[in-house]
Amino acid sequence: MDDRSATRLPARSARSVRAFVVVALTALAASATTACVRHAEPGALYDASVITQDEIDSAHAVTALEAVRKLRPMFLVSRGQVEFGSPNALPNVYVDNQYYGDVTTLQGISAASIETIKFYTASEAQYKFGRGNAAGVIGIFTKH
Repeated sequence: MDDRSATRLPARSARSVRAFVVVALTALAASATTACVRHAEPGALYDASVITQDEIDSAHAVTALEAVRKLRPMFLVSRGQVEFGSPNALPNVYVDNQYYGDVTTLQGISAASIETIKFYTASEAQYKFGRGNAAGVIGIFTKH
């Protein structure tokens, strides 16, 4: 028996190894492609709670509601009941740090006038804007 034959894998094992390598490389390529979807400035950190003007422009949104639905639909998810017996709560909307209304008012805000949109969690919203924001806040900051 030859020393080389003792270290050879059986044909079936070699095929399994090749198949594993192909699957692993395919998964790696797919994850690299997905990771490249969001382009940020070199050294900049991505913040999922903020929608930038560049993102709004690239989404070709007409209204703030359309921008949020396309870019961060989780901003519009109900936070459940905030008080016993109350309906499911949605975030309030503030424009330039002033109360503007509920999420339906996003339909009336032109996307072209927006610099950034930021989602504040319940605790952030209560601290920054006061009581009555237990479902969070969608903050719209306009171009001046």
